[in-house]
Amino acid sequence: MTVEIERWNTPEEARSAGWDTLLGPEDFFLTPPWMRVLHDSADAWMRYFTAHDGERPLAAVPVVLATDRSPWALGRTDLLLRHAAGESMDGAAGLTEELGGDAALDALMPSMMAGGRHLGRTRLLTGPGAGPGTVHALLARVEEQAVAEGCRSAALPYVDASDTLVRGVLEERGYRRCVSGEFATLTHPGKGFTEYAMSLPSRRSRRVRSERRHIEASPVEIDLAPLRLEDVPRLAALETELFGKYGMTGWDPKRSEAVLDAAFHHLGEKALVSRAVLDGRIIGFGLVLSHGSDWFAHRAGFDYEAQGKLPLYYELLYYTLADEAPAHGVSRVHYGIGSTEAKVSRGCVLSRQYLYVKEL
Repeated sequence: MTVEIERWNTPEEARSAGWDTLLGPEDFFLTPPWMRVLHDSADAWMRYFTAHDGERPLAAVPVVLATDRSPWALGRTDLLLRHAAGESMDGAAGLTEELGGDAALDALMPSMMAGGRHLGRTRLLTGPGAGPGTVHALLARVEEQAVAEGCRSAALPYVDASDTLVRGVLEERGYRRCVSGEFATLTHPGKGFTEYAMSLPSRRSRRVRSERRHIEASPVEIDLAPLRLEDVPRLAALETELFGKYGMTGWDPKRSEAVLDAAFHHLGEKALVSRAVLDGRIIGFGLVLSHGSDWFAHRAGFDYEAQGKLPLYYELLYYTLADEAPAHGVSRVHYGIGSTEAKVSRGCVLSRQYLYVKEL
């Protein structure tokens, strides 16, 4: 079989080459509309590669060039590996030493990041006709492009443990790996909040129902509706407050505005916002992205002073979604990486993620 590799400059060009035929139910962040959101808002060099056997698409992968100025704490090779080592994730300390120690990680930059600009389940799309040879050819082309752009490394930051085809080829090509996170997904029973709450262990179920009563007794109004353009500045300010609480100081809310604005224009009603409103002012939100029967909880933010002790995070990202999922035909919500303990406590199951990196 002869595999032809093509490079595309835009998500729309990639779509015209059959990209969509390779997408699965968990691949929202690799859909052309979302890739266009990032293309417009990330201020980074991005390209899209496809592998074909004649007219048939076999595989595809997006790439983004990360530099030492890219503000992606968990989305670029050097900072992700430092984070993994700092969190004592399996293999991270050993990989750091293999690469020459912490100080040597700077030499990995710039780095060509493959598989998508999202955190968790970044992947190389493969169709039924793709085998190891196809994956080898596609990765070889990515590495060639990385060298041409002056990159010192190539990486896939979050390869799912179940992706045995791609993982096997990465190891054959000399990529080294460590654990980079745990991806959380919640499958809903299907009949709203009460059934969701009762599906949890009894002690946790009582806690969850108590938190819902606390919300219902408060003056805060909760709703779920398509993203509104007029809300974008406020949502960006709330996300910036969340980042500040967890140590990401210096974040410019204009970056959040750029993503939310692009999401409004390119996703339409597939971009939903779960809102908490107090006296006419939004004090908390969760951005929820729709893809078939799956939702992806992607961004959030809170006014912590106005929120007080109200459990708005759980209400907006779990309880409201449990109520609304049946009406939207949704059976699963994906919560990505981070805050693992909190996600498991609300019924999520985890899938291990691996960083694969190769020096060029």
